Amino acid sequence: MVDEVATKVITIPMCLRSSKSQGFPPPDIELRDWLCSVGGDSDADALSKKLHGFVYALLTVTEKRLEDIESDYQDDFAPQETTTIGRDRRRPRLDTALLVQEHQEKLAKAFREHMTVDQGFRSSNDYRRDFFKAVVDEATKFMASCERVHKENRSPSPYAVDGNGVREAGLELCQFVDPEGCLDPLEGPRRPLVILAFDESHVLGDTPPGKGWTLFAELRRTLRELVELPVFSLFLSTAGKFHVFSPEIGKDPSNRVANMNLSVLHPIAEISFDDLMTPPEEDSVTVDEMVDDRWITHLGRPLFGTHYDSLVKAKAERELMVLTKQKLLDGSITLDEDLNGQGALACLSVRFSLEFNLAHSYGRELARTQVERHMRLCLVATTGLEDMITVVGSEPYLAEAARLIISGAGVNPIRCLVENSDLNCVDRGQRGELAATLIVMQARDAASSETKRRWVFVADFMKALLPASAYDELKESLPTLSRRDEDKPFESAFKGYCLWFNHVIKVKNSDKIGVDSLWEFITQGAMILFINDQRGVDIVLPVCVRDEKLSPRTTTAILIQVKNDKSYQYNISQFLFDAMEPYQVRLFPKGHTPLPVIRMVFALASSKAGVSIPAAPQRRHHYNPSTCYDVWCAGVSGDTFKASTGIRAGIRFCCSVISSLLTHMYWERSRTI
Repeated sequence: MVDEVATKVITIPMCLRSSKSQGFPPPDIELRDWLCSVGGDSDADALSKKLHGFVYALLTVTEKRLEDIESDYQDDFAPQETTTIGRDRRRPRLDTALLVQEHQEKLAKAFREHMTVDQGFRSSNDYRRDFFKAVVDEATKFMASCERVHKENRSPSPYAVDGNGVREAGLELCQFVDPEGCLDPLEGPRRPLVILAFDESHVLGDTPPGKGWTLFAELRRTLRELVELPVFSLFLSTAGKFHVFSPEIGKDPSNRVANMNLSVLHPIAEISFDDLMTPPEEDSVTVDEMVDDRWITHLGRPLFGTHYDSLVKAKAERELMVLTKQKLLDGSITLDEDLNGQGALACLSVRFSLEFNLAHSYGRELARTQVERHMRLCLVATTGLEDMITVVGSEPYLAEAARLIISGAGVNPIRCLVENSDLNCVDRGQRGELAATLIVMQARDAASSETKRRWVFVADFMKALLPASAYDELKESLPTLSRRDEDKPFESAFKGYCLWFNHVIKVKNSDKIGVDSLWEFITQGAMILFINDQRGVDIVLPVCVRDEKLSPRTTTAILIQVKNDKSYQYNISQFLFDAMEPYQVRLFPKGHTPLPVIRMVFALASSKAGVSIPAAPQRRHHYNPSTCYDVWCAGVSGDTFKASTGIRAGIRFCCSVISSLLTHMYWERSRTI
């Protein structure tokens, strides 16, 4: 985003990334170390002088470099009319807003090119390093020779050299870009002439020992001298440490802010998603392509896709999974010492789209920490984090890293959640949806581990989900509803059908249940959880034909309704299946030739456990609009759901902790009622 702005507006990029953190762009080491070198024993005057020197030098050196760029590329910058400036140099005559804007864009593009060309992941280019060396040198000279300006003088800058301080340097830079002030509006918003972009700027928020200020707060004080000029400052952080830049008003280091004489801006939460992915068209891709690293790394944040592209060239793709685990766990790649902590919660959040209770301060603190250190996304945040909306994005590569982390720890994900110290802050749903997604995902992971594939056949998934005796009955069962000539046993009907998902997406719009949307969820590798339950369906598992290209024509679904109500027991309630009739829930549009559908009910609160397969009706009506196979799962025990292979926890433990989770849900539901 900032790089795109830099093609239009002169932007000074400064990356203050820590040396321990990986990413792009690389840190501007000399600038970062000099700027952050203020020790705990520095007094206020020394700090103020240093920051004034920094901003003065930044503006002054930028103007000199822009003058050099304009001089070196005279043909590009010279329109038909020119004017003479110092030393008999010629420059464009900038006496209209259009000419100024065109000139600004030419300068911005050229400066951006100089600062970014040939920049790698590990180091900046020579021009950029030389630029910041000049800034540091100029700032050091300013500090050595500046004088304290008395208040009665007209200059608003408290420190100046020969009468020139921060504001004077900013004014000269703006006049160089727009000599006649053609872009100054009479009213309304102002077009920025220069942007100071501090990337990974949360390092400025550290409070020195024994001091009540932060480097950011003091830098903000210095930058206020430019408030009347079209010079804007932008502080960026991928760590999401909002409290650094926007603390509670009463706790702000500035008395004028705390007393509300000055107002502060709310943090801007900007999310760039799926920018590197070209949306697939119908009948253009197969499920094999959708599970490949090349595809799933380009979904979600550009972080994964850009790294993948660079690492493929270096034949080091495996390094990306290590980096992804480190990002998810805040530096580590295993859960050896964090089985019940924030790292484990982050892995579960990525896969199951966990939401936190933000009504209490601890829940807000938990969500903030997950954003700062564990890849959670913040959509909205107000000053002091009084209001904050955080979510988990649909990122299948990140979900794959989470799966590997949990499985590598040898811990059942259900146990990992139930024993987590922050479970009380997790929204567990009203009807047992979270428990149901845990059960479904456990079956998917078991089938995937068994076959060594990311996608799994429907038959393998059902075999991993249900006890052996129940699956043996299911594979021979006939549909409870069937179209003409589709009265086939389950195993035959779903031969060649497969699923691909490794995380949960929560959806509010129930229109997304249709196959016109479901095939696109397969490209995201997602299980769908509908949170409003308006159409009698809670969970949808998109299913596709393995050997055909993805489209609505080749897509169907497993529809699951979840009940945590004790009125639903072992005996089948047929009306629940009837409520999931595919055309009634708009799974298929009118005129569409439907593929067979699986309908399941999870009656989790049943006192008697077991699986029931409704018998096929003795008399068939071949005018049925769709073909459906039904499965009723009652209770939570080894008689209902099969344990995943390769996980240490036995079936008794799995079922007991799920029952415990459901007990928490039922109690909370009763309490809210």
